[in-house]
Amino acid sequence: MAHQHGSKRNRQARSAKARRRRVVGWGTSAGAVLAFGMSPGVTAPAAHADEFDVIIDPIINAIAGSLGGLVDPLAGLDPSASLDVALPAADVAGTSAPAASLDAAQLYNDLIYTPLNNLEQAWITSSFGESIDNSINTNAGEFLIGNGDPGTADSTLLAADGGNGGALLGDGGAGATDAAGNGGTGGDAGDFGNGGVGGNGADGGTGGDGGTGGTHQGIAGAGGTGGAGGFGVNGGAGGTGGDALGSVFGNGGAGGTGGVGGFGAVGGTGGVGGNAGTFGDGGAGGTGGTGAAGALGANPTVTGDRATDGTPGTDFTATGGPLTGGNGGPGDSGVGTTPSDAGGNGGNGGDAHVTVSGEAYPGKGGEGGYGGAGQPGGNGGNAGAGYTVSGSVPDVAIAGSGGHGGVYGGNGGNGGTYSILSSGNADGSSGGDGGTGGFGAPGGNGYLGGTGGAGGDGGSVFGNGGAGGTGGNGGAGGAGAPGGDGGNGGNGSVAGNADFTNGTPGTGGAGGAGGIAGSGGPGGDGGAGGTAAHGTGGGVGNTGATGLPGSTGAHGAVGKDGTLVG
Repeated sequence: MAHQHGSKRNRQARSAKARRRRVVGWGTSAGAVLAFGMSPGVTAPAAHADEFDVIIDPIINAIAGSLGGLVDPLAGLDPSASLDVALPAADVAGTSAPAASLDAAQLYNDLIYTPLNNLEQAWITSSFGESIDNSINTNAGEFLIGNGDPGTADSTLLAADGGNGGALLGDGGAGATDAAGNGGTGGDAGDFGNGGVGGNGADGGTGGDGGTGGTHQGIAGAGGTGGAGGFGVNGGAGGTGGDALGSVFGNGGAGGTGGVGGFGAVGGTGGVGGNAGTFGDGGAGGTGGTGAAGALGANPTVTGDRATDGTPGTDFTATGGPLTGGNGGPGDSGVGTTPSDAGGNGGNGGDAHVTVSGEAYPGKGGEGGYGGAGQPGGNGGNAGAGYTVSGSVPDVAIAGSGGHGGVYGGNGGNGGTYSILSSGNADGSSGGDGGTGGFGAPGGNGYLGGTGGAGGDGGSVFGNGGAGGTGGNGGAGGAGAPGGDGGNGGNGSVAGNADFTNGTPGTGGAGGAGGIAGSGGPGGDGGAGGTAAHGTGGGVGNTGATGLPGSTGAHGAVGKDGTLVG
């Protein structure tokens, strides 16, 4: 198959020969077939033959002959009658032409242009056609028939451009993605053919523009898709659809879709649709890229310093005589000095000391301190030890409760444990309750979807404007983080004998509530519709859908209850 790879960063740099190309120069029979889909026997516009007539007329006549019954029934096509639509005349450049109808360009494309283009491609891609085309191109000293080569990927942007199609027949080559992640421009068609599609962007790069359609007839190439953004990088903009240059027929290329936004970024803007030729529809604007999803709720993972532990309670020492007893002092609570600290452990309760008959009570263990953000609470202090020689101690000693876990997933501290009493004639001590877990971190909100691209303008004689692109969907909200686990309850001690009361085991702390869900991001705005000189203007694109909300974080686990020991 005949090919050409040609750079076209500057679309105006095409040669004078290329600008002179026109189907009317192919001769009467060729011009009539491609312009109106008629058989060679139908009257066609006058044309001035040039040096290519002798070469190209036999090929066009062969294509026309292969159409058979498909083309002849269209020879008497009357748009104003067949479409059953009132089409008022419009004077354009001194000629009268019917105004556009909703389906005129589509009907022409389906029944006339596309079958002809399929025949063209069947010829160009066949081994027999390739051999003839190569001979023609060689003898003419110019690339006349054939498709443009696709661009070269992972190289320069210039190399990523698709090659132009043949000056007379052939489609433009597709653009590729260059080493920097930007899409190359699609190749331009010659007189008759389709423009190449633009290359896709990568890593937030922009999509390449579509190639122009044939100067006589052809559909312009669509813009490439913008690349998805990386971390903190917006999605790349979609490429602009190519313009249709057809003097007889040509639809503008669709704009490329914007890239998906990277983490913490918005979606890319959809590409603008290409403009139609004399008769044809403007290209639709590209859809905006989807915004990035919100961050998942994340509980802190770095443990800060442990806050200062609470001071132990003072042991009681008898000072008022042998019968005087006293209680041990309570332990202080552990206090976090900075928000990043884990809670300090509560101080142990002071011991009671009685040397002769009398009563004394062990000190209560201190409470564990609250943890800083995401940090565990401190453990509760143990109850102090009681001591008696005779008599009874009617109340139990109570160990300290564990501190509450810090916000954003801190685990609750464990409750204090029982104390070993130095005499059997005493009640048991109770274990402290476990601290409550902190609630989980909230999920992040989703990000904004990209704006849809504007639609291309309809044909200058008749044709509809392209529809504006739909705005990109907003990113989904992030899920909340799980809540912290509750602390375990402290163990209680068994009483010294049956006449006394057992201590009570501590209850496990409640788990923290899961983090709240992030909200979905707003959808992007729709693009403006293309205008139409004699047809229906394109509608404004729809606003993208709001992203779905995230899910609520899981509830923290409940701590285990303590047991009776001793």
